[in-house]
Amino acid sequence: MTVHDVDDRPLGAAGPGASLVEGPIVITGAGGQVGTALRRRLASCASEIRAPSRDAPLDDLLRDAAAVVHLAGTLRPERGETIGGANLETVRRTVDALSSSSVERVVFLSSVGADLRSGNTYLRAKAEAEELLRSSGRDLVVFRCTHVFGPPDDPGPTVSALLADARRTVWVLGDGAQRVAPVYREDVVDAIVAALDPRTYHGRFDLPGREELSMDDFVRVANAGAAVRLRHVPARVARGLARASSRLNPQLVDVMLSDNLGEQHRADRAFGLRRHGVSEVYRAARELAA
Repeated sequence: MTVHDVDDRPLGAAGPGASLVEGPIVITGAGGQVGTALRRRLASCASEIRAPSRDAPLDDLLRDAAAVVHLAGTLRPERGETIGGANLETVRRTVDALSSSSVERVVFLSSVGADLRSGNTYLRAKAEAEELLRSSGRDLVVFRCTHVFGPPDDPGPTVSALLADARRTVWVLGDGAQRVAPVYREDVVDAIVAALDPRTYHGRFDLPGREELSMDDFVRVANAGAAVRLRHVPARVARGLARASSRLNPQLVDVMLSDNLGEQHRADRAFGLRRHGVSEVYRAARELAA
């Protein structure tokens, strides 16, 4: 397990000197794990925050907006929805609406491993979405995130799937040796808020967590250090289950079986970030509850 040096800034504190774009900010996917936390963080800011609904035309919301934060996308599409539709078509609609808008800056949440040549439909769709947004001509900030986790009282879907059942058992896809660097939800929000400052950089940045550990160790930390029994599902079996299960899909299984890391320092330097490791977040939560 590798933990990088830390400073003494509190959990969830954004970099110094950040200011937001002047004008409305549109957040797609505002009801998701990151979107909910972002709206909470921006609640007291002077800018108007707009969250699209099914009834609100995107063109109208973007027309006089200053920035778009595009969070819509998932590895677990709803019934009747495809991976491509959930992660690419929403971006196409946003790009179409950008053409007649005053938006100057777009912040997009992508995924580590996104690649136009990927055999994983999800990772390929994320890379295609990045290219579509780049073609819009706006300042674009792309954060390629690793697995996102929240605090113990609101852990998010990835960690929730790794919590022990009533028998204190956790089923882990693969051998549990895959290396991961889960990124704290509030650190993702910090990065987005910093990127909404028009004076900051634009471009593409990896956004992993500060701590690298095995999937098995991630499971143990997520279960607050309690004794749990880890049961491993061989990769071949996991991929077979993905074709037959309504809870899994091949793209999700592929991502969970793979290393999920990322370049550690470029986003920190560009946006003044102070990221946190999953062990640090969970330890701080336990100390606060004590």
